[in-house]
Amino acid sequence: MSFIDPALWWLIIGVMLFFLELALPGFILFFFGLAAVITSFVSWLTPISVAWQLGLFIVSSVVSLFSLRDVLQKKMFKPKALEEGEEADEDVMFAVAGERAVVGVSIVPPAEGRINYSGTSWRATADSEIEEGEIIAIVRQSDLVIHVEKI
Repeated sequence: MSFIDPALWWLIIGVMLFFLELALPGFILFFFGLAAVITSFVSWLTPISVAWQLGLFIVSSVVSLFSLRDVLQKKMFKPKALEEGEEADEDVMFAVAGERAVVGVSIVPPAEGRINYSGTSWRATADSEIEEGEIIAIVRQSDLVIHVEKI
């Protein structure tokens, strides 16, 4: 009975995770696939136990996820600023810093309010109180919450 080399298993798992990343949103499975390929390469170079392989996989997953995700996501998925008269896409996911929006529901820190930006209502935070109807500037976005400031 012959067994497949563990390095090959890790490579197969890595490639499967890369393909799953194409089907699922989030840009996370890519880093687990990268960790599996790293584990495959190391286990191909040196005979290490399964426990060390799992440890290497976990460590390289965490390190690559936290050190590379934001950098690669910003390079690969750059937000596009709208030009005057241009309509926003229905699937806008990123708010552009410096853009203007209107407060839909008053923002009273530390509670969130809502802003109307790009044809959609977004959750919003601010450092100071901002009343409904005021025009604000977008500072940054964290997930689906936009941090704003008074103009």
